[in-house]
Amino acid sequence: MSGTANGGTGNRGTAEPPAIVTPLRLHRTSVIPEWVDYNGHLSEAYYVLIFGHATDALMDALGMDAAYRKRTGRSLYTVDARIRYLLEVHQGEGLEVRTWIAGADAKRLLVVHRMHRLPVSGTGKSASDPVAESELVLLSVGRSAGRPNPQAMPFEASVRARIRRIAAAHLDSAPALPGRWTPPEQQAEQRADNREAPMPT
Repeated sequence: MSGTANGGTGNRGTAEPPAIVTPLRLHRTSVIPEWVDYNGHLSEAYYVLIFGHATDALMDALGMDAAYRKRTGRSLYTVDARIRYLLEVHQGEGLEVRTWIAGADAKRLLVVHRMHRLPVSGTGKSASDPVAESELVLLSVGRSAGRPNPQAMPFEASVRARIRRIAAAHLDSAPALPGRWTPPEQQAEQRADNREAPMPT
């Protein structure tokens, strides 16, 4: 499985499964000229593209690669997404996406991606701070007999087992995105609503 360290003793019947890398490091790319906007840095749409490619790499790591999708008709749909743009990235810079499975149930995954620039010696640019981060809810879908469109359905057992193993390894390290910004007038309305709300009895 992609994203795991090499391991095992050579005896498949008794070998321990390889350790899970935390976070998964499944996708790297470089900023090409077509991705640079009028401000001279990576356009917001291409952050989405890069995170999308990281999600594709995660699907491969879970065993849901192109061959699996063709054979089973099953896939993942993104049903909720959030992106935070943190630092500018420029043409030619290398990027790595680090991925956590922050939670899962029978049909859904909560995935966090963090995009980091790859360090280049002599530039003074650090790889430690993320340049962007994304939080996704991914839904397992497949085709049912007599239905033309994909429907939500539980993960197959082999995929679910991989998800559980990775999620367990990521349990204590998965980052949480901070709360969204709330406009001041909305904050005031919320405070007023809280003052007017009746006390519970």
